[in-house]
Amino acid sequence: MRNLLSRVLIAALGIPLLILLAKGGVWARGLLIVALQGLILREWISLVSVRGARVSLAGLALAAAGLDVLVFRSGGGVGLASGIAAVALMLIVEVFRRGRQPLLNLGASALFLLYVCLPLSLWFVLGDTDRFESFAPAGALVSLWLSTWLCDTAAYAVGRTLGKHKLYDAASPNKTIEGFVGGIAGAIAAPLLMSALGWARLSVVDVLVLGAIVGLLGQTGDLLESLMKREVQLKDASSFLPGHGGLLDRFDSLLLSTPFFYAYLILSGA
Repeated sequence: MRNLLSRVLIAALGIPLLILLAKGGVWARGLLIVALQGLILREWISLVSVRGARVSLAGLALAAAGLDVLVFRSGGGVGLASGIAAVALMLIVEVFRRGRQPLLNLGASALFLLYVCLPLSLWFVLGDTDRFESFAPAGALVSLWLSTWLCDTAAYAVGRTLGKHKLYDAASPNKTIEGFVGGIAGAIAAPLLMSALGWARLSVVDVLVLGAIVGLLGQTGDLLESLMKREVQLKDASSFLPGHGGLLDRFDSLLLSTPFFYAYLILSGA
């Protein structure tokens, strides 16, 4: 019961704060992105260190900053130069690092940039309410979050009440096929509901495709992070959020769905 109360309290406080930052302008959104990248980086270092990987905190922080500037400025030279310099620095450091395991160390570093930093960087663009008019007034980023939250809620509720068949025991023994299907239904219901309430103006195709992206890839992202934790025999990425685990545990669904969500918006002109 205490664990449930902690989860409800954090959700009640955290969700409005996230929406406030998303709608608060580019600097507020940037603060959110950088804070998440920095805090998840600390969790990432603890995670990969169990396997013996040693990554550069300063190098990854600089590379993440360069990636953020690059996405924010849509190809700005400062971000590109910073990112290249950071990657070059990590390569140079690896030559002289003790332990002689460059594939493991650089692989862990590259995965952090691609798996964590890039999706979060895309929130700069998705949060631009003037860019994706069909999502006005809610905004594409808030719509992505709402669809993900409803997906998680539906998956949990359906799985607890109707779940009988295991989904992927190797990653998460508590997840069921019924819960997975319920999550997809919840993810599709979110943009449908937003369109009905006038929070967005989406076509039927947009609703189905975006809902499927969030439902399928979001839940797959959760399974991926579960596999990573099982590999290093950790229950949670950290204890940063009581009852929820770490920030990586809370945002794992969005890390995989965000790039595909963004790609569809660009390709479809939504």
